[in-house]
Amino acid sequence: MKTNLKSKAISLRKQGFSLKEISEDLGIAKSTASLWLRDTVLSANAIKRIESRITKGQIKAAEIKREKTRKLLNEFQAKSDVLVGRTILNIDMIKIICSLIYWCEGGKYSDNFVQFTNSDPSLMGTFLQLLRQVFMVDEKKFRVCMHLHDYHNEKKQRQFWSMVTEVPESQFIKSYNKPNTGKRIRKGYQGCVQLRYYDAVVSRELLAIAKSFMNKLENK
Repeated sequence: MKTNLKSKAISLRKQGFSLKEISEDLGIAKSTASLWLRDTVLSANAIKRIESRITKGQIKAAEIKREKTRKLLNEFQAKSDVLVGRTILNIDMIKIICSLIYWCEGGKYSDNFVQFTNSDPSLMGTFLQLLRQVFMVDEKKFRVCMHLHDYHNEKKQRQFWSMVTEVPESQFIKSYNKPNTGKRIRKGYQGCVQLRYYDAVVSRELLAIAKSFMNKLENK
């Protein structure tokens, strides 16, 4: 019986019936139909019929779903704006946020200097803004190394990341060229930046604050 059903399923698929149609007609699970028919070769006419089954109702349903998602995201963003807007960012709070960002994204293998590597310009800019607000940083101690692909324009990226980090181009060291096959070029990808700030005191304080904050939550 199973063999007979499978043969009918293959026959229907070759005629251009969808998996949903086949599962309903034969009384089998859609997953079963998918398993039986995954190697079935379809003619151009069969493919055309399957594609034509995308009805206006299905398209409309997809549009409604996208609109619902957009509405939810807008609601989340509005609530988040209120939450952040009423939060008081004093020096202690800023130090904690800065330390937690560093704990998540910074280099913890050495506490002799601050190392922060990221490809997100917003996150890099936010971390540095917080760092500069709560520590008396010596701007001359910053160094930046860009990690770029062959398709990047080094001069253009240097200008871009200098603007993001507010570190002069003269403090950028030799860039690291990352291998790229050329098959996948990420549109809008500005490369990755490794920023170092050579101050062991700042590095150790950042790590200590993050550890204290996490210990406080663990001991609650």
